[in-house]
Amino acid sequence: MSRDYDLVIVGAGITGLGLFERAAEAGLSCLLLERGSVGGATTAVTSGLFHGGLRYLPYDAATSWRMCREIQRLRAESPELMSPQRFLWPVYREDRWGPVAVGAVLDYYDLFAELRGAPRHERLTAEGALRLLPGLRREGLLGAFVFEEWKADVPGLVRRLARRGASAGGTILEGAKAVAFERSGSVVAGVQTLDAEGRRELHRGRVLVNAAGPWADEVARLAGARAPLRLRAGAHLVLAGEPPPLGLIFQGPGGRIIGLYPREQEAWVGPTDSEFRGGPDEACAEPGEGRALRESVARLLSGSEWRPGRLAVGLRPIFRQAGAGPLLSRDHRVIDHAAEGLENLVTVVGGKLTTYRPMAEEALELVARKLGRPGLEARRRRETTRLGRLLASRRRPASLALSLGLLGYFLLRRAARSA
Repeated sequence: MSRDYDLVIVGAGITGLGLFERAAEAGLSCLLLERGSVGGATTAVTSGLFHGGLRYLPYDAATSWRMCREIQRLRAESPELMSPQRFLWPVYREDRWGPVAVGAVLDYYDLFAELRGAPRHERLTAEGALRLLPGLRREGLLGAFVFEEWKADVPGLVRRLARRGASAGGTILEGAKAVAFERSGSVVAGVQTLDAEGRRELHRGRVLVNAAGPWADEVARLAGARAPLRLRAGAHLVLAGEPPPLGLIFQGPGGRIIGLYPREQEAWVGPTDSEFRGGPDEACAEPGEGRALRESVARLLSGSEWRPGRLAVGLRPIFRQAGAGPLLSRDHRVIDHAAEGLENLVTVVGGKLTTYRPMAEEALELVARKLGRPGLEARRRRETTRLGRLLASRRRPASLALSLGLLGYFLLRRAARSA
């Protein structure tokens, strides 16, 4: 027997969970549908790092700023889920980015240090780096940098969001794959699901939100819509064994930035980043990626007794945009399909684990308008600094110009100091 809800959400990854919690606590009757288990797909194959977007600084400082702001919020509200993680970034003679470039990027990142609750970075000599991590390769080592990020208890965060939403009256249904939408003319009125036993059930909602991550376009197509997705595959090599006492950031072949993230009795190495043209159920790494990651670690660390590991592969549901893969913005989009003639259907695409809350808040604002409940609209946090106001803008050309301008300034300053 079907029930009518204010809001039906398809997809219980971090985006859907964030919206579920917010909407249920705001008093909406909510149903969260998940084809598998809550938080069991893309959200389950992250490194667990709530980082501030260091790698995006040269071309997308706005996303880095929002990520740092969200770290600040989560640390304030749920400190028990967050813990600091120190990183060592060694620089070698053969690296594409030398000490001046790496130092300039970290100088730039220090602009956000206070916001994300981290100390400013430190520079070490080669000998200082070897004292900190004796197993580090000595040959060609020019020096190193130490900086700090935050790691999160992601399973704990998933459980908390699900529990809070359910405690506020929301309903979660796992093992329910969306297979069709119910439409009345241009109005999308419900979604039909199929369970493992082949049972179909209709769930009606006044507003339906597609938060299916890599499956968002497949779900949108069920209603005759499209989600502007560009899938990128990211693989981590999971190595079993005693991890080093601190994380590592290093440059792989071609200058690709690779991280080694310590966990209990294992380390995650990656991620890779490659265009993915298959279906979301077929997520896989490119041939040889696991071997390349393993060889990169072996070149960097001597004496490590890693046991053969597995590859954890996830798909990044990046909103479709022009440009080379590594330079794509990690911002998000909340799409109102009314522009396509479909009322009451919304899709959320893009974003990062760290920015799940702004995605949820923006989606809830649109849901509230559609329900005629303006009092539910989230109050956006206003930026109080000039830099924050500049970076809060979604004007991509302005953000890119600011990113490059700041990086250029810090490069020139570093180069002058090294002369």
